[in-house]
Amino acid sequence: MINVKAPNSIFMEHHESNHAVLLLHSFTGTVRDVKLLANKLYKAGYTCYVPAYDGHGLLLEDLMQYDTDDWLKNAESGYHFLEEQGYEKISVCGVSLGGILSLKLAETKPVHSLVVMSTPFSKDDAGLVGRLEYYGQRMGELVGLTEEEIEKQLSMIENYHPYLQKFKVLVDEVMANLTYINAPIAVKYGEQDEPSYTVSANYIYEHIKHEDKEITGYPHSKHLMTHGEDRGDVEQDVIAFFEDYE
Repeated sequence: MINVKAPNSIFMEHHESNHAVLLLHSFTGTVRDVKLLANKLYKAGYTCYVPAYDGHGLLLEDLMQYDTDDWLKNAESGYHFLEEQGYEKISVCGVSLGGILSLKLAETKPVHSLVVMSTPFSKDDAGLVGRLEYYGQRMGELVGLTEEEIEKQLSMIENYHPYLQKFKVLVDEVMANLTYINAPIAVKYGEQDEPSYTVSANYIYEHIKHEDKEITGYPHSKHLMTHGEDRGDVEQDVIAFFEDYE
């Protein structure tokens, strides 16, 4: 069996910049979700920090040692890390779960501006279980587990259901507090993603009460908008949005 190591967080400091961007990845994803976007933002003059979530990038049984409380702490620690580096302008950009965590930060902290992509306004057990099953199968095959060992990993998901409930509660709480967000926000969704994400994007956009907001759908994008055919347009639009609110 191949040994797997937890992915490292990414910090790219632009010493001439006074503006930092915290980038947050998806549930069962890794820092690779937003690494290409971080590189483009860095080249555009922004300091970038991408925290790795606890358990992500490891075997399923290791991932399920953690839950949304831990991943919210990872996001909050990332924000505080940038504050400790002396940045007064801190923007946040997240995809999927990273979008939920970005909204949560903007509801509770003085976020300068934020971009959320493929962000759900509700979650159900079936979708979350499917993500865990796919992740467990893929990681097991990657490290060379036998099919029997993979099945053993997947059987552990049943005991994780209380933590999936916590995931749903977090999403509900974030959506209930959207009116507290005062920062400029760009909401993005992939038109090739599940239709519920189009509904979610419009829900978030409509419940933001201030006028510094925009919503954009990308015709060729699936769920992971930071990769795929529209990636260049997404990157350019994110950079342009942050530049608009310098």
